[in-house]
Amino acid sequence: MEVVYASLGVASAAIVALLFAGKRGALAHATAVAALASLLALTLYSLTLTPIREREVAADWFSLAVAAIALLDALISVSGFRGPAGEYRYENGAYILAIAGVTGLLGVAWSGSIPVLFTSWTLFSVSSYALIAIPRDAYSASGAAKYGLMSLAASNLLLLSLGVVAVATGSLQLSHPVSIPLAAGLGATALLLAAVGFKIGVFPFQAWLPDTYGYSDPLPVSAVAPLSKAATILALYKLSSILIPQAQEKWLLLVGALAVLTMTYGNVTALLQRGLQSLLAYSSIAQAGYLLVGLAALAAPEARRIALYGLALQLLAYSLAKTGLFLLARTVRRHGGKPPALDELRGLSQANPALAASAAILTLSLMGLPPLAGFWGKLYLFLAPVYTAPWLTSLALINTGIAAAYYARLLKAIYFEPGSVRLQGYRATVAAVEACAAITVAAAVIPLFIQP
Repeated sequence: MEVVYASLGVASAAIVALLFAGKRGALAHATAVAALASLLALTLYSLTLTPIREREVAADWFSLAVAAIALLDALISVSGFRGPAGEYRYENGAYILAIAGVTGLLGVAWSGSIPVLFTSWTLFSVSSYALIAIPRDAYSASGAAKYGLMSLAASNLLLLSLGVVAVATGSLQLSHPVSIPLAAGLGATALLLAAVGFKIGVFPFQAWLPDTYGYSDPLPVSAVAPLSKAATILALYKLSSILIPQAQEKWLLLVGALAVLTMTYGNVTALLQRGLQSLLAYSSIAQAGYLLVGLAALAAPEARRIALYGLALQLLAYSLAKTGLFLLARTVRRHGGKPPALDELRGLSQANPALAASAAILTLSLMGLPPLAGFWGKLYLFLAPVYTAPWLTSLALINTGIAAAYYARLLKAIYFEPGSVRLQGYRATVAAVEACAAITVAAAVIPLFIQP
């Protein structure tokens, strides 16, 4: 519990400091980066301790690992804010909302009761769509409005799901699950999956995501996109121990079907895109489908640990890649300007070889090329249901092949098409992209030292 209190203290102190920091951008940026680094250090330290089991707080290795991945990603993303965030009317607001969003995500990771889970989810949701709106240009305002409405729908559905669970179990606790009737379990599962669908763009709830991720300022999206995936994985994981025992086969079938529909829709539609951000947006939908493969496999007790391991690895690979590539989009997009087309990356390999190589590494990781982090994530995710639902593994592999086609177009624009790219000159943003690529390469050794 001391780690929880310390983390809340660090986040609160940083937010207060940023409120009174004035317009000194360097100080505000340093404060936000220091706070996120401290939160990451505390979360990594908590991984070495005995799992937390209190009335309101409960966190095991998986919850803390997902929180650590999200914090690492937020730290890199906010490090890249220096420069472009200075063009916003209220730069400090971007840092405050990023820290508030991370605090909400940590609350979801620590939640041991329904009130803590829902309160933390609400804090994260409000902070994330406010962060999308912070640039205050027409594209971001429209994207934030759509995201806000969908987040409201997701929160309402989650509240209904939690209400069904509370009534069925007669308890507000999540750390000591009890059995519930089958009808209640199926109802709560359907509501939960709809909530998650609206939050991260699962088919058929994805209509808002291409507009928000594809047109809004990509700087806030670089933080929001990975954190949203982490928050929804945590919420599903927290409730799975209650819902899965009553609907084991139905959970696998329902979540697996959503996974196939989502990854297929995302990949096929991404093939038609000509814009960099729109391609990344539909790719995010497809990646949500891959993560649902692992969540579906949680229904098989023999595959549960491999599924959790794959989820953690894939979330790490996805978070680094999407943060890096959305930051790349910001380096070629002016504040308030139109979303960049793929053609605007032509000549990047000549203009900035290190940035081009970093973008290539992140793209290849999303593609699943060995031995990068994305390969290991997909390997374990797809292995998890191979015995209980081989159809799910087969369709996921087919979708991986489809995705390779549009990722190849991104690489082609960077390396094989002549042009003259116009970079905005944000050194911190470029450094953050390079850091994402470096960690993606380094993460390839994780399976050699940590086994499921």
